[in-house]
Amino acid sequence: MKILKGLSFLTIILTLFACHDDNDSHVVAQHYVHKYGFDMSKNEWQNRTKEGTVTTVLDNGVTVTNNYNNDALHGLSTYSFPHSSILEKIYDYDNGTLIKETHQDEAGIPYREKTYEPDNKTLIILWDKTGVPISQEQYENNALVNGKYFKPNNELEATIEDNTGDRIKRDRDGELLYKDTIKNGKLKTRLTYHSNGQIKSSMTFKNYQLHGEQTNHSDKGDVVLKQTFNNGKLDGIKTAYRNNNKVYEVLYDNGLRQGLERHFKEDGSLVAQVHWENDKKHGSERIFHDNDTHIKWYYKGKAVSIKKFEEFSFREKLIADKTSFYEMIDKMDNKQALQE
Repeated sequence: MKILKGLSFLTIILTLFACHDDNDSHVVAQHYVHKYGFDMSKNEWQNRTKEGTVTTVLDNGVTVTNNYNNDALHGLSTYSFPHSSILEKIYDYDNGTLIKETHQDEAGIPYREKTYEPDNKTLIILWDKTGVPISQEQYENNALVNGKYFKPNNELEATIEDNTGDRIKRDRDGELLYKDTIKNGKLKTRLTYHSNGQIKSSMTFKNYQLHGEQTNHSDKGDVVLKQTFNNGKLDGIKTAYRNNNKVYEVLYDNGLRQGLERHFKEDGSLVAQVHWENDKKHGSERIFHDNDTHIKWYYKGKAVSIKKFEEFSFREKLIADKTSFYEMIDKMDNKQALQE
C-alpha cells in the first residue's frame, strides 16, 4: 500500500539520520575503545580501520554507542534517553546492514521492533505498556502481506492473510484507534473511533487515495460532516451538521470550490451565501440579518464594487486574452476596485 510504503521509507530515512546524528556540533565527549579493549585517541581512531566501540555524549544528554567492524557498523548501536542510562533506540547491524531496530519507552519496555529479513521482507511488532503484543505485521516490498492484531487481553481480534483481511490499530493503553479493510494489499475502507468506542469517521479508498463518501460523527454518534472525494480530491457537496441540523454546505469540483456556499442557523434559516468559481469568490457574498442584508462583491477573488463586477464580467466576454485581464485585476488598487 502506498500509505504503508511511505511510512516504511520514512522510518528507514529517520533511522539512517539518527545513526549519523553524533556530529561535532552536538558532541560533548567521545570515547574510543578498540575491539581488543584498549583506549584510542580520536586521531588514532580516524587514521586506522574502525574496529571497536565509540561512545558519544551529545549536548542534549543522549549517550550514543556505536560498534564497528572493518569500518562498518556491526552489532548494536544504541541511543539513550536524555540524561539516562535507559536505552530509547537500539539498532542491530551486520557489517553495515541494518537488520533490526527496537524502540523502548522510558521504563525500558520495548514498544516497537522492526526486523529486516531477506528478499526485501520486514516484520514489525508492537507492544502495549505491559509488554502484551498489539500487532505483528509482515511486509514484502513494503506492502502489508500478513498481520495479527490483539486485544489488551492478548486475544486475537483480527488478521490479514495473503494481503487481505482486517487491520486494527490500538494505542499502548489498548484504546481502539481505527480499523482498516485490506484487499489484495490495498487499503479499501477505514473506520476511526472516539475514546468511548463510537465511530469517529468512515472513509473509503481507491488506489491508496480517498475516494467516495467520508462521514464524521460526534462522540454521541451524530453526523457532523459529510464530504465526497474523487481520487483524493473533494468532489461534490461538503456538508457540516450541528445537533443533526445542516449548518454549512459548499460544492466542490475536482478539489476546488465551485458554485454556491451556504450557511444556516440550526432552525434551517439562511445566514450567509457565497458564490465561488475555481476556488475564488466570484459574485456576491451575502450576510443575512433580521432586517438587512450585507452584500459584498468579488471578481475572481478580488473585492470589487457591483459596478466593477458588471463591467469586468462584460469585458471578459469581449476579450480574447483573459489571462492578462485577470492579472490586471489582481494587481488593481483595492480602492479603485471598490469605486462605483
